[in-house]
Amino acid sequence: MVNECRECVLDSEDVETSVNSQDDELTCLCIVKNTSGIHVRPAGAIVKLFDGEDCEVSFTYAGKTVNAKSIMSILILGAPQNGEIFVRIKGKDASRVMQKVQDAFDSGFGEL
Repeated sequence: MVNECRECVLDSEDVETSVNSQDDELTCLCIVKNTSGIHVRPAGAIVKLFDGEDCEVSFTYAGKTVNAKSIMSILILGAPQNGEIFVRIKGKDASRVMQKVQDAFDSGFGEL
């Protein structure tokens, strides 16, 4: 099963979200649309997305991979506007959580 990582990629061709059905693992490349990049408010919004979710979530930016359930880890990435964040979600809730992540990036975390 392959889903498209639709609108979370800005000004690029569609990027496919790959799915490993054995481990319920999904990956996606998302682009930061916020003019100030990922700062405290968007990082907090990201962490709230994962409250109560049964999955592991990591973000990779500029060669650094962090636990996306930690606000400090997300801030350490220092992802600017148009930064490409590789999102990896593993667990039984991966599909639903990936949709939440895509929607959050698409909306600029409520700042657009």
